[in-house]
Amino acid sequence: MAASFQGFRSLIENSPDAISLIDTHGEILYGSPSTTKLFGYLPEEIVGRNCLELIHPEDRDHSSRTIQEVLYKPPGPLQWDARVRCKDGNYCWVESTVSNLLFESEVQAMMVHQRDINARRTVEMEQQRHAEELVRSNLRLEEFAYTAAHDLREPLRAISLYTEMLVKKTQMDAGASQMAKFIVDGAARMSTLVDDLLSFASTGVYEPPRLVDLQRAVAQARQNLALTISSCGAAVTVDRMPVIQGNEIHLVRLFQNLMSNAMKYRSEQPVEIHVNAERRGAEWVIRVRDNGLGIAPENHDRVFMPFIRLANRDIPGTGLGLAVCKKLVEGWGGKIWIESELGAGSTFCFTIVAAEQVPIPNAA
Repeated sequence: MAASFQGFRSLIENSPDAISLIDTHGEILYGSPSTTKLFGYLPEEIVGRNCLELIHPEDRDHSSRTIQEVLYKPPGPLQWDARVRCKDGNYCWVESTVSNLLFESEVQAMMVHQRDINARRTVEMEQQRHAEELVRSNLRLEEFAYTAAHDLREPLRAISLYTEMLVKKTQMDAGASQMAKFIVDGAARMSTLVDDLLSFASTGVYEPPRLVDLQRAVAQARQNLALTISSCGAAVTVDRMPVIQGNEIHLVRLFQNLMSNAMKYRSEQPVEIHVNAERRGAEWVIRVRDNGLGIAPENHDRVFMPFIRLANRDIPGTGLGLAVCKKLVEGWGGKIWIESELGAGSTFCFTIVAAEQVPIPNAA
């Protein structure tokens, strides 16, 4: 066998990566000089051994299946990562590529090309550790937010309730009544802020994406805002919307926040809101356009920051609505931005991955 691939050796003996030739049973027929640098073995120390004996037990089955797949479905190549036992007894991560060269007259074997990826795997494991810690941290934050919100809601309700009872049961002059009203209104604003903070803290919770009909998500948001839409006489129009991959609850909240924002910061004109979608490559661009007050270009990024409010302070709100929108969109890997000028209305745009080969439903 050695003579049959003598000409092939000149191509691989100077390679910095370890290259082995194995037979159909996995027996090592040849090892390149780099085997010593990578694993510590002299080439002659591994010849005659089965290559799977050197694979970590947890990676052995996968490695065997990959080799068999290339054997029965030539020519390959196929690639996989596995831990290989070195001469000192430690394991190192390698990226292995196996090719079926059984029908090459000068080789007549399977070639395994192995590269050291310990540094890469260390980085990947560290990134995974950080990601897992971030998930745990977010869960702790959400638990704290729910606990804090629950603990704050009850005293706020009590403040509001007992103040109203005090007003009914006590003779008060105009000044005292006004102060009591300030207390009740302040408690109501604080309760709204607590709810918005809870919403902001909980938007990072990961859920696997599912097929979502955006037509239905917009309709649900409109239904939730029915009283507000009716009271301000808003005209809401919606083009034909696609089916996408996402979280329906989050998308309803997103549309609800954007439409509510349009009605909150309306101009003197009758409110008009239009929702449409445009396909761009592998994703959709969704737009929610209004004819409201508009936002100056220098403030386009600021509006998505928590607690930032650019409009009249008499307009109710906590400054968290658009921050929640940004967190939701970025949570599924999308982008959100605004196209607007002061006094010319605003168009809020966001991207979301398309659901391939899913028919677009008819507009309702």
